[in-house]
Amino acid sequence: MTPLPCGGVGPYRECVHPVSERIRDARERSGLSQADLARAAMMHPSYVSHLERGVRGPGDGALERLARALGVTTTYLEQGERSPEYQASEAAVVRARQLVRAGRAAEAVTELAAVRLGSLDVDQCARVLLAYAEALDLAGDLEASVEVLADATRRLTAGHRPRRAAYAATRLVMALTEAGDLHGAVRAGEDHVAALGAGAAGTDELFRLESTLVWAYVARGDVTYARVRGDDLLARALVHGSARAVWSVHWNLAFVDDALGDADDALAHLRAALSIAGGEEAERDVPRLRLDLAHLLLAVTPARPREALAELDAASTALEVSESQVELARAATIRSRALLVLGQNRDALVHAARAAEMLAAGERRDAAAAHEALGDALLAAGERAAAIKAYRQVEDRLDVTPAGRPAALAWRRLGDRLRLAGDDRARVAAAYRRALDAAGVGTTRR
Repeated sequence: MTPLPCGGVGPYRECVHPVSERIRDARERSGLSQADLARAAMMHPSYVSHLERGVRGPGDGALERLARALGVTTTYLEQGERSPEYQASEAAVVRARQLVRAGRAAEAVTELAAVRLGSLDVDQCARVLLAYAEALDLAGDLEASVEVLADATRRLTAGHRPRRAAYAATRLVMALTEAGDLHGAVRAGEDHVAALGAGAAGTDELFRLESTLVWAYVARGDVTYARVRGDDLLARALVHGSARAVWSVHWNLAFVDDALGDADDALAHLRAALSIAGGEEAERDVPRLRLDLAHLLLAVTPARPREALAELDAASTALEVSESQVELARAATIRSRALLVLGQNRDALVHAARAAEMLAAGERRDAAAAHEALGDALLAAGERAAAIKAYRQVEDRLDVTPAGRPAALAWRRLGDRLRLAGDDRARVAAAYRRALDAAGVGTTRR
């Protein structure tokens, strides 16, 4: 590589050869010093300094050692984002996201499965894998999504990207929890908090990972410990964390209080989170936070349907822009419940039917709540046979819900609804039995 003359004029990026620039950028993204990189690549520190300044150019052997140490490919160091492999992978990610927004997650999976990861640097590889995991989840293959997230987390950790690794680990813990592998979720969360604690200390990503771990403990049934862990996390976030870290912890503490049956305390945490977040609707998490708040406003006694509708209205524009079928369906489900409380049965039926239709493809667990709302609206309209049919759709989807308090409550609600709708006693009894099993009480059939 022939160095470009600088003459001492102009900023670094205008003076050096692109390969030198990419070496320095990759080193900085990895969180390595020049001395760290020299040790990892078995080079003299002054040689690394010369490479980054464009004074010298690396030979093929040196380039390969640098690429291994930096978690990138030689192709990336030579061509960067201009390489055909990089451009093809980026185009695949863009197409996949468009397909996901259009409700065609299975096609997005096929698109991303064809990407050749071996020629990509760690950052682009993780970008592809995270999009792939999302598509798999939306297509109903949560187990495969977990495997992809574990791969992404491992690559980012090995590539010295602690903040991005913490983000990927957060998604991994969430996916394991939703898949019902609660011990695996807690173990993965604890392992990654320990592994990434030094490199990502005080960052939003690590606080988010720890607060998601608290949620995993709740799902596993360790609610008392989750509250202790959550209170400690909030105290640390208030001292060392950003505003985003604080409201993220408040958000997850709401799930702890909800699991303990403290709906009012859960509401207080969600209101605190929303207040700190500042109502920035363009931030994807804020409308999702409003959905949780609207849901809890209907769970307290007495229910507050008008406040719930106000939160849904505030989130509606951002949800429409995001085009996420899952989140739009959840909003329609909650809106149906609020309208039903207000006695607006016809409108409630319209929104519940819309939610069920949006989640018709695949075996989304989210569809259970939509069909439950649809059954409630049909029952309120006096259509018992149609209501029972909707409730049986709930039953099919609860079969893939992991055991725990949320599942126990869902099965109990289903038993109550089947009984009110006049379904046969054996099916009603089976729903109540499943509630006991999910709660860990269990029943023995001789």
